[in-house]
Amino acid sequence: MTVRERKYCRVCGGAELRQFLDLGEQPPANALLRAEEIDLPEAKYPLALSHCEGCSLIQTTHVVSPEVLFRNYLYFSSVSQAMAKHFAAYAAQLAERFVPPGGLVVEVGSNDGILLRTLLGRPLRVLGVDPARNVAEVARSRGVPTIADFFTEGLSKQIRKQEGPASVVIANNVVAHIDDLDQVMRGLDQVLDERGVFVMEAPYVVPFLEHLEFDTVYHEHLSYFGVRALESLANRFGFEVFEVQDQPVHGGSLRVFWRRRGAGGEPVDESVPRHLEQERQAGVADRARLDDFAQKVAGLREDIRRLVRELRAKGKRVVGYTAPAKGNVLLNYCELGPHELEYLADATPAKQGLYSPGMHIPILSPEHFRHDRPDYALLFAWNHKDEILEKEKAWRAAGGRFILPVPKVEVV
Repeated sequence: MTVRERKYCRVCGGAELRQFLDLGEQPPANALLRAEEIDLPEAKYPLALSHCEGCSLIQTTHVVSPEVLFRNYLYFSSVSQAMAKHFAAYAAQLAERFVPPGGLVVEVGSNDGILLRTLLGRPLRVLGVDPARNVAEVARSRGVPTIADFFTEGLSKQIRKQEGPASVVIANNVVAHIDDLDQVMRGLDQVLDERGVFVMEAPYVVPFLEHLEFDTVYHEHLSYFGVRALESLANRFGFEVFEVQDQPVHGGSLRVFWRRRGAGGEPVDESVPRHLEQERQAGVADRARLDDFAQKVAGLREDIRRLVRELRAKGKRVVGYTAPAKGNVLLNYCELGPHELEYLADATPAKQGLYSPGMHIPILSPEHFRHDRPDYALLFAWNHKDEILEKEKAWRAAGGRFILPVPKVEVV
């Protein structure tokens, strides 16, 4: 089936799922179109969030087949210099802390090798796993051995047989994209050394709620994690969360460290109970808090639509800057098309010349944007705001203005 409704929580298996946010039916956020496709019917699927009353996991109500979403992917991590620096420091920390000489580092959802290639030349071994064949080929061309497949228990057995146990398994912004988390946990159990460590990064549910980050809800992003839900998952499979670090990327993320229960090592860090308390105070499990979030998102939608249309009515030229998944979610939810935004400027060559899903806005290069000099640009990759504002300082000095859409509409 291409899409199915999820009736049970993917973390705890509970059946008490309550929907609180509905963004309507939308096309997959990364399903960019060629020119000859924009007049053809597009597949659209429900995009809504529910809350598990048992473990507090926030999750999408429907699951779209990963074969539809991930086999040909157009997100390349290396486009962002900020992310390249983030992953380089991250990789160095893990290698020095957890990987002995000759140890194996496996990354699930390794994309174009942005993290693993920073470890090449160290006295250790690396292996990437990513289902997007086009992206995996880019990683291999950069010297990062990569398996183009989904991470499963069967693949983990194969990796252990061929490469031996892994000292560290890394998963960055990928666990939240996987529906069958039991399969992931069984895979970790197979491939990790007895004292091995699993480290994951994912956007954190607390800033998601506090900053109204509704545009990070898309079909690929199935789960919106807090430490409470992750502990519930770890405990079911004999693992424990022993440390949590806050990271500024993607609007506020967590770096979570797991190990087998009873494996020894450092005591559980105080960051774990601290984050659990933070989630309690933020109302992650509070129905009224979640309903308030949904109401504020609806208000933000109207603010975005109002500003863009007022600018257009005044004769101002407005475009979009970057074409990430979050941007396409916002465009479809706010119903902004080429009559409101003339084009989207994006630095990813694979996206240029294509059209946004649903709204069919052409995607052009940043070079075109700089030559064209529109009046306003709606900045979709707000998580890279500082990097982009610096990159486009000449346009801003000439009078150009960015519109930041979340957590409130702001003109910069």
